[in-house]
Amino acid sequence: MTLLRGCALVLLLSTLGCIPAGLSAPATNAPGTSCEYIGARFVPPAGWTVKEESDGEQISRITLSGWSGSHQILASVFAREIRASAERTPSEQARAYFQKFRAATADQPWTDFIETSFEDGGHTYPALGYRERVPGAVSALDVQQDTIVLLVFPNDFPAGGYFYPFFWTDTHLASAPMGSLADLQALVASFSVKSSPLGAPAKGCGLP
Repeated sequence: MTLLRGCALVLLLSTLGCIPAGLSAPATNAPGTSCEYIGARFVPPAGWTVKEESDGEQISRITLSGWSGSHQILASVFAREIRASAERTPSEQARAYFQKFRAATADQPWTDFIETSFEDGGHTYPALGYRERVPGAVSALDVQQDTIVLLVFPNDFPAGGYFYPFFWTDTHLASAPMGSLADLQALVASFSVKSSPLGAPAKGCGLP
């Protein structure tokens, strides 16, 4: 299993494919500094690569990749407009989003779906988890991808009109447990919306 295949898996909902066209060169953020894309500022894990990508949509997505211990991580953050078909509350928007995701990915070999929520720093984040096991040349080399889809709703929601899905895929040997989510928690805790994602300039990384 490679990160390229992981791209096809974790970004399926936003792209229904994986044909990214790079908008900016990948950046590695210096410790203690932040990045700003799609109108939001965040602090990625130290040493990770951050890249803005687009598949023809008006609003690009941000892909982050790196290592958490011995586990390879591929993450993605993008903005999604409020769904008119659902009530303008985080719980109903999350329900509609996850329902559409499950329908759009019904043919994928994913298992162990679970809808849950995370509480951190006084905020509650709706989340969906699932996994895929990929056989290796021998059973000892089987690989597992554990994915968490976590939705961030800004403090002024629904005023801004957008919410932000975070996809976090942990690739590791199937014989090993899923890694720590400390880096995901720190990334989400650092995330703050500065402006509408539509037309927002990409300021890049290394910001004070």
